[in-house]
Amino acid sequence: MNDSDLEALLRVARRVSRGEALSSDLMGQEGVGVALRLVLAVVALTAADQPVTKSAILAAAPAARSATYRDHATLLEDAKELLPALVRAELGLVDVRVSVSDLADQLQAAYAAIRVERARREKVEMELEHVVSYARELHWKLKAEREEDLRERERKVRHIRPVPSVNPHNDS
Repeated sequence: MNDSDLEALLRVARRVSRGEALSSDLMGQEGVGVALRLVLAVVALTAADQPVTKSAILAAAPAARSATYRDHATLLEDAKELLPALVRAELGLVDVRVSVSDLADQLQAAYAAIRVERARREKVEMELEHVVSYARELHWKLKAEREEDLRERERKVRHIRPVPSVNPHNDS
């Protein structure tokens, strides 16, 4: 970005302030580069408390979608990820409160935490299933031995039964 980009942007600003509609054609006629359009769009979206997405940036830029994705993909991604924090910091200097972009960032962080926790849960469930499977196999393997031990004990143990008592005074 150089002085001529800023001068071009100021020419567009003059024309818009006189009532012209902001359009891709107007930006192109005045020579405002796509990079500056993207940066300005992110700043506008963040300041307007709107979600900062690639499609919203391209709609606000205005810029050709396919050419921007092809020629400025890295800038578009970096602007989407990094500039909202800078704009919020600048707005914080003038005491602006929580914005939609703050909430969107918090939501994205929550989604990331949920993904991490789901992955941890799946890993633990797999480990638990492995342990359960091992315990089940061990049970079936030892079941025959345990039953044989019980049968052997049954053969060795002599069961005692009560004998009816004999009454010596009974003469029957």
